[in-house]
Amino acid sequence: MFWRRLPFSLTTLLLVCGILLSATLDHGVASRTNLPVRLAPLDAPGFSITSGRGRLLLEGVTVSVAHESALAQLADEHFENSQRQVDFKPGVILADNWESTTNRLLYAIAVTDSAQAILQNQSLEIRGVTADAKTFASRLEFLRETLPADTAVRTNIIAVDLIESPEPLCKRSFANLHFEPISFRQSSTEIRTSSFAVLDRITEFAHDCQSTKIAITGHTDSTGSETWNRQLSRARAQAIANHIAASGVDPSRLIIAGVGSSKPIADNDSVRGRGLNRRIDIELR
Repeated sequence: MFWRRLPFSLTTLLLVCGILLSATLDHGVASRTNLPVRLAPLDAPGFSITSGRGRLLLEGVTVSVAHESALAQLADEHFENSQRQVDFKPGVILADNWESTTNRLLYAIAVTDSAQAILQNQSLEIRGVTADAKTFASRLEFLRETLPADTAVRTNIIAVDLIESPEPLCKRSFANLHFEPISFRQSSTEIRTSSFAVLDRITEFAHDCQSTKIAITGHTDSTGSETWNRQLSRARAQAIANHIAASGVDPSRLIIAGVGSSKPIADNDSVRGRGLNRRIDIELR
């Protein structure tokens, strides 16, 4: 089902955790002096959980083997059908209740259908989708009991009705995303690498919203002949479609168009305006 697979990683949050101020153990390496290894305390540990599309990723600082075992047991109980990946960093932590907090965070995420949570020293951010908002709210309150009083908690949980068609949800969610402009090398159809992250997010939607089509429309400024502009705008739209299709999306779901300079959104008499007019519009249909 769609909401079992939808990764709301909006933001680019959605795939990158914050900087961890951490110290790690060098397991398996003996000290030449046979002195015990001293670890610096972790004043600002981090932990993140990402679930969706049959996957569960746990990353961050743990305090002991017992802590890691408890997380594994919770994952077995609540994510039994998910492929698990862990990246634990053992260390000494000064923060109170770190073990119970991370356990309760995983317990809260278990009631979502897809989510990402990032826990840091003084902040917690959770984004996701759930079909049981009441239970999530209860588990969030249970989690708050172990958080320091000054922790900033931000949640963006979308409650979905199980009888709702996934297509309207896909379109609403996609419309609420704000993408950086997709850029190309000058007078070329070569996509700049800086735009790959945006295309990855669009591709995720394409995989999750199987009943939709993706309209890709290329635009140019008014410089040059309109015949060339239309050719270039369509060729760039096709380059975007090829990139998305290469990730496994059925090309028949991709609608390609190049309209040249016929639909400007800014004044072509200024450098800034021409830059805004040279664009790719992407819409879920």
